[in-house]
Amino acid sequence: MIMESINTKHLFYSFILLNVSLVVYFYLNGYKIDLVMLKEFLSGKNFLTSYLVYIIILIIRGLTFLPGAIFLLAGIYLFSFIQVFFAIQIAIVSYCLIIYNFSHKLNFKVPEKILQFEQKIKSKEISIIFVLCFIPGISINVLIYFLSVIDIKLKNILIGVIAGTSITSIIYISIITGIFNSSYYFSSFFK
Repeated sequence: MIMESINTKHLFYSFILLNVSLVVYFYLNGYKIDLVMLKEFLSGKNFLTSYLVYIIILIIRGLTFLPGAIFLLAGIYLFSFIQVFFAIQIAIVSYCLIIYNFSHKLNFKVPEKILQFEQKIKSKEISIIFVLCFIPGISINVLIYFLSVIDIKLKNILIGVIAGTSITSIIYISIITGIFNSSYYFSSFFK
């Protein structure tokens, strides 16, 4: 077990070092990414592949504590509003199912303080889950794990999380799309 932990750490740090080295190398050699060409490449005949890879990246991100903002920005730049919305919802349902199944197989002991919340949440499961999705800083994957540990039904978790994240996703995508459109407008206005 310790050996696996050490190997995982080395792999993680090697991955970070490789990425930082590549960025520094490209920067020092004057390489510039042509975002318009990249968007045309990914949205043309390679659309389905890039869209599926985007969904897989969102699922993997949902299983970690990585912030989702950069992935949301990339998705909004590359895909349409509806495509990003559905990719987010597919990813949320996927990692919800994964977290729910694994939380039951790990058999962690639940602290007494957490069990105190169980009865409060079970009285109005869906509405409480729905509201929790709107609180900034609450990670949906941690919320799903917490709800799974206190034996909230998967159906109720999915209904509450999908309803809550649907609205928050629409809000976030709308705001960021508006910012992108405003920046394009102002940049073309001042040229």
